Amino acid sequence: MGYEIHVSRTEEHYDSAENPIELEDWLSYADASPSLSVGGWLGWDEDRQPIYLHTCADDSVVSLTWFEGGIDIKGYFSSDPYRKFGSLAENFGATIHGDDGGRYTATGVLPPSH
Repeated sequence: MGYEIHVSRTEEHYDSAENPIELEDWLSYADASPSLSVGGWLGWDEDRQPIYLHTCADDSVVSLTWFEGGIDIKGYFSSDPYRKFGSLAENFGATIHGDDGGRYTATGVLPPSH
């Protein structure tokens, strides 16, 4: 199913700028990851940044981009994206946020915080 998930260090992904994953840290991680490749660019000139692509086991491709202190992952997920990208979130001391409002780690759903 087509879906968007967010990697963030905050309770709500839209507050990512309050406790950001720094762009430089994200770029270093993504450039070193053998499962990610640059598939395009966002922005122009000195402000542009790469769009990273990840090919899933079923050959579907998802995109990963940094935005205001968080990482957005968009695409078609044929399996549980939380388990697939949970280690990425844990690397940054973050959790995964689904569009459904849930928060997840690589091991499963986190209880509501409020």
